[in-house]
Amino acid sequence: MARFLVQSILILVVFIAAWRIGGKPERLVASIYATMLLASTCYALLGGAEADADYSDLHGFRFLLDLLALVGVVIVALSYDRWWTLWVGSVQFIAVMPHLLRMADVPLEPIVYAIMERWPVWIAVGITGIGTMLHMKRAKETNCCA
Repeated sequence: MARFLVQSILILVVFIAAWRIGGKPERLVASIYATMLLASTCYALLGGAEADADYSDLHGFRFLLDLLALVGVVIVALSYDRWWTLWVGSVQFIAVMPHLLRMADVPLEPIVYAIMERWPVWIAVGITGIGTMLHMKRAKETNCCA
């Protein structure tokens, strides 16, 4: 529960920062992860969390969320000139992989599935935060010297 709370706070901080000081790509990617948080929370409140506590089977809802996030991030990466969106897309792809491996019945320990599915989100949100800070720095330099 503490990990979820910390991750939720991190996502919300990056989301607010992106909307206050970020450009459009930063806002879009931060919104993707905030939407994932909201959807996951609603799903858990509706009773889906108990089914997803066991990592021995495929998590269909999380797979759908991760896949939609990957599509969204790739669209942003292809639409805007930001290097960090490619990194976020890469780690989001890593989050999709364990679901695909589970679907293909590849032997995958539950702990490996859990780590591969959850940790990339932390990395993606951190990279989005860094991208937002770099955008703010770039915007200040452009306004300063223009």
